[in-house]
Amino acid sequence: MSHDPLIAEAEEAERAAHRDRRAANLFDVRRMIGGLFAIYGVILTILGIGASDADIQKAAGININLWTGLAMLLVAALFLFWAFARPLAEQLEDDDEDGEDGRTARGAPASVGAQSADGAGSQTARRGPGSDPSGAGGGSTVGRQ
Repeated sequence: MSHDPLIAEAEEAERAAHRDRRAANLFDVRRMIGGLFAIYGVILTILGIGASDADIQKAAGININLWTGLAMLLVAALFLFWAFARPLAEQLEDDDEDGEDGRTARGAPASVGAQSADGAGSQTARRGPGSDPSGAGGGSTVGRQ
């Protein structure tokens, strides 16, 4: 192994990027939602399989626990497929590549210079509190002259 500081720095940056990708995928909300749907779907499916005739008659003859559990398992499968087929780290990298042309992630032109720093370009920065001409702004008139 070389003792070159630039190589060591590049290797450390690569390890840090790998950690960031793993952390982004680990806390991907699609995985959490899919997992919760799967847990509740399994519980409801088991309750639906073991439902008595009296329970089914209470729900107008439909085994609602079974059907709801199966639907929740389907939704869980869709969320988990989405999360594993298109990991969040890949989406973040794609957004970074798209953002290099001076546009934000949504495609709107990015603010540049002093306008972006002080918000001078926005409508809300130009209006003062309670200056809604229609009077529908919801501002309080207490203390206003």
